[in-house]
Parts: sequence; structure tokens; C-alpha cells
Amino acid sequence: MRITLTAALLAATALPALADTIEAPGKITAVTLFPRGAQVVRQVTLDTPEGSHDLLVPGFPEGTDISTLRVSGDGVQIGAVSLISGRAPAISGQDSAAVKSARDRLASAQEALAEQEDAVAVIRAKAQAARDQITYLKNTDSQVTAPEQLRALAQMVEDQILSATERAIAAEAEARRAEAALDPAKEAVKQAQAALDALLNPAQDRDVLSAKVQGSGTLTITSYVQNAGWQPSYDLRLDRDKSAVDMERFVSVHQATGEDWRGVDLTLSTARTGGRAEPGEVYPRLARIGDPDAPPAPVPMKRSLAASDGAAPAPMMEAAISDRADLQMQGETVTYHYPSAVDLRDGVDDLRLSLDSKTLPMEVFAEAAPLTDPQAYRVAEGKNDTGEILLPGPANLFADGALVGQSHLPMVAAGDDLTLGFGPIEGIRVERRMPDTMEGDSGFISKSNERREVVEIEVKNLTDKGWPMRVIDRVPYSEQEDLKITTKATPPASESDYDHRRGVLAWRFDLGAGETKTIRTETTLSWPTDQVLR
Repeated sequence: MRITLTAALLAATALPALADTIEAPGKITAVTLFPRGAQVVRQVTLDTPEGSHDLLVPGFPEGTDISTLRVSGDGVQIGAVSLISGRAPAISGQDSAAVKSARDRLASAQEALAEQEDAVAVIRAKAQAARDQITYLKNTDSQVTAPEQLRALAQMVEDQILSATERAIAAEAEARRAEAALDPAKEAVKQAQAALDALLNPAQDRDVLSAKVQGSGTLTITSYVQNAGWQPSYDLRLDRDKSAVDMERFVSVHQATGEDWRGVDLTLSTARTGGRAEPGEVYPRLARIGDPDAPPAPVPMKRSLAASDGAAPAPMMEAAISDRADLQMQGETVTYHYPSAVDLRDGVDDLRLSLDSKTLPMEVFAEAAPLTDPQAYRVAEGKNDTGEILLPGPANLFADGALVGQSHLPMVAAGDDLTLGFGPIEGIRVERRMPDTMEGDSGFISKSNERREVVEIEVKNLTDKGWPMRVIDRVPYSEQEDLKITTKATPPASESDYDHRRGVLAWRFDLGAGETKTIRTETTLSWPTDQVLR
């Protein structure tokens, strides 16, 4: 048994000595779902006599952490609060309303079954009476000796035995049909008994909240559970004509908390409660010198528990809901409140809800990297101007009204750059050739070696539409003073060290329908004769 007292609540209210123990179920009314974990709100309605009572609220998932529990009352004073696992204390002899109702249902089902069983017994009694009559007729010792009277008596016995046999057969058939009709009544008794047993002997994998209470009103209990979460998914539709991407967001909601959520008020929060709550530490770096032939000595470093552990440990069906969630802000946290009640069963439902739609202004162009791929791809580039974070999740990609692929959207902060690919453009072909590569001494007497590389990139637009293009390629770069590299690009690159990558060049130009564009780079590398190029 685990019992932990909530000291603050105990100190806040001094209640008289306990009177009796009552049990009242809590109904889950609201859930705030995080990407990992959920906050669950239960309400208990109390209408108790005057005085202090021990309240038992069953049904909490096994392993509920009391440190996450918050208990408040409207019209109810609250004293000590504890959480019990395993053997729950006995309650007073008076049955709760739920137990009384379950007993009544069981008694009604048992009475209905008994009435039908009595009817079957009556039918079987008729069959047995007919069989008894047959036995009597067969064992009757007649004193009749006259032939005519004997024949008449034999005929009468035969007729009576036939009639009794027919009645017995008919009664047996009727009894079989009546017994078959008992199955629904037997099942009703079985279900009623199971419902009563569940109330009288609750499952042992549930925790029970115990609290000292006084007064009548509503008790609100808030707890945190881990085995729940939500993940967004996206439909991204490229609209080249208006230079935008239409984004429709959905959420997949799941929970395996050990209890069903029925008709709950659902809020989705982007707060990542299972992640790190504070920044990491920066430790001093000690520089050392020593004998170059000696092995390096280990450098001791003190690490805090948080640093050694890294991040803190983490604590489909389509819903018939057409309403969109209402966006709300709690500081930097975004929440979405659903206007309709939601049902989500434990461990079996993967609920998909529609979230909202956004339009993202984007620059749309064709991008090619001929070093790795002989074709260009549709690319949309812009910023996340929705004013809220975009959480990571799977995305379906549409272009020209057709599904062209699937991807995974990364986490994108509000205002951050966003680049999306929308599949290949089969009609734009790129080819990368190296027509001239020479290596050797630069002269008869030379103190340096030299290598010359020529790269040609040919871009062909075989479609009937013009495209703005971005072509990305690379040239060697050096971080050594003795390795000299010079590069000439025709036409000149629009951007050097593209995307903060040294030696990567990007060209931007418009490529009309049926047009061909050629890009050429000439690179010369030279280095001392006693060195080799790697």
C-alpha cells in the first residue's frame, strides 16, 4: 500500500473526527493533451450529511504519481489526501447508489430468467406425464377374455399410447425451443453479475484516492499521465500560380492510460512537458602540453546528474467532428481547444481530428543538384508566418492537384525559414560532365604540382512552361596555405558558400520552355612537389 499525505491541504483545513467512509466515482470531464503526456481532470459530485467523511474515489490508473495530483473543492472542505494502491479500505455497510442500481438490475435479470425456466419446467412436466401414461397403459393387466372385447381393448390402448407419445414428442420439442430462448436471459444475468462484481471488487490495477471531506458540492481532481500524446500530420498543397502552399493540419490522438475517456473536453497543447526544462551547462576546457610521445592523460571532469543524463526522462480512426479547433496562446505555448466532446478508448483508438488550415506565402522554383540527381525538383521556400510553432509530423505532398509524395515536416519555429520539396519535375533534365581533367607538372623544372578540373552542367527544360531555376554544385576548397585553388565559373555563381557550406555554389536563372542552359566551372589546384593531393 502506498499512502502519501498532501501536507498543504491538511494544514489548510482542520476537520472534525471522521464519521463514515463513502465511495463516489470520479468522471473524467476534461483532458489537456501534450505531445507526450496528458493532464486529466476528474469531477466528483458530493451530497453528504453534515460532518466529516472519508471519501474514496476509485478508478485511477495504476502508478498514478501523487505529486501530480491537485485537489480543489467547490462547496467542499478538503483535509488530508492520500493515494492508495493495492488493497483498498473497507467502506461502510450502506451500499452506494451505483451498487444499489447494480443489485436491482441483477435481481430483475434473475427474476426474468426464473420465470422463463419455470415455463420450460411446465412443458417438460407435460412430456413426463405423457410418458407415464404410456408406461401405465403398457403395464395394465386386463381380465377381458371375449375376443371382441379384447380386440376393442387392444385398439383403445394402442390409440391412447399413440396419442400420449405424440404429446410427449410435441412437449419435448416445445421444451427445446423454450430452453434455446433462455440464452438472452442467461446472458443478461451474467452481465448484471459482472457489473455488480466490478463495483464490489474493483480490479487491483487501479489506485484509489482517499480524502477527508466536509460539505456538499463538487470536487475537482487534476492528475498527470504519461501514456498519451498527440502528433500533427499535414496535407501540403503547392499552388504555383499564387506562390503559396496551402497547409491543412490534422492531429492523431492516442492514449493507453488504463481507462477510457468518454465525452471529454479536449485541449491540445504544444508544451513539451517530457523534455528538458533548463539549458545545458558549459564546462571549462583545460588545455595541456606535454611530451608528444607520451599517451594523453585522462582529463577529469565533474558532471552534474542533469548533464550526465541528458534530457529529462519523459514522464486510425477518423473522428466525426467537422468543427475546427480554437487557437489560444499561453505565453509561448500554443493550445487548440476542440468545441465538441471527444471519445478515446484506452489503447485501441487512434483518433484523427481536423485542426485548421493555413496559407503560407512561398517562393516556388525548380532546384537541381546534378552531382547526385539527373532531374530537377519542385521546391517552395519561405518563412513560417503562422505566428505559431509547427510541430514535426508526417506530411502528404500535393502538386497540380495530385499526390506526389510523402515527407516529414521538421519542427519550425514561428518566423523561421521553411523549405519544402514537392517531388521531381520529369521534364527538366540536368547532366554533369567533366570533359577536361589534367594532372601533372606545370613545367620542366617545377616546385609544384598542378591539377585542372573542368565541369559542365547542362540544364534542359522539356516542359511547356518556364521555370525559375536554382542549380547547386561544388568546387574544391582549401584550408591549407600551400594548397592553392582558383575557380572560374561561367556564368558567375549567384551565391558562394551556399547554405554556409564552403565550396558549394548556387546559380539562379529563369529557364524558358524548351530552353537549354549550360554552366561551366574551371578549377586549378596547385601544391608543392613533396606533397600529394588527397
